[in-house]
Amino acid sequence: MSDELDFKLDTKKLDQLIAAMKGALPNVRVGVLGEKAMRGDGKGSQTNATIGAIHEFGGSKMPMRSFLRVPISENLQKRMESSGAFDKDTLAKVIKDKSIRQWLNIMGKLAQMIVTEAFDTGGFGKWPAWKTPGYKNEGGRLLQDTGELRESITYEVK
Repeated sequence: MSDELDFKLDTKKLDQLIAAMKGALPNVRVGVLGEKAMRGDGKGSQTNATIGAIHEFGGSKMPMRSFLRVPISENLQKRMESSGAFDKDTLAKVIKDKSIRQWLNIMGKLAQMIVTEAFDTGGFGKWPAWKTPGYKNEGGRLLQDTGELRESITYEVK
């Protein structure tokens, strides 16, 4: 009796997945990108990106109201799973196309939707209230005085 095991391992699908991942992989960017960084009225010195950064990270007189990092990090994995992004058919398409670009587009769209929900829900209920006495904005929602910051959020796959 031999101590050797004789078996055959089919790595065709693994090899195809590795081929899909070779080369420079694209990235997904979500945030205030490109021309959306500018304010629509062209007035003032602050851009949507600057205003967004102040709220995202907080400042000396402004508490942090993360609309990107926290909502995406807390919700993207669950959304990807529930969207079918990890399903056998979706991953088979990535292998067949030898590209993860379409899969990353799904990720970008879901992340953008999460950010929109953050604006609609006050950061999923985590944003601190305004502390400016008597301050009121249109609709009474945090970070939505004009809606420009919210509308400036987009994604790209490069």
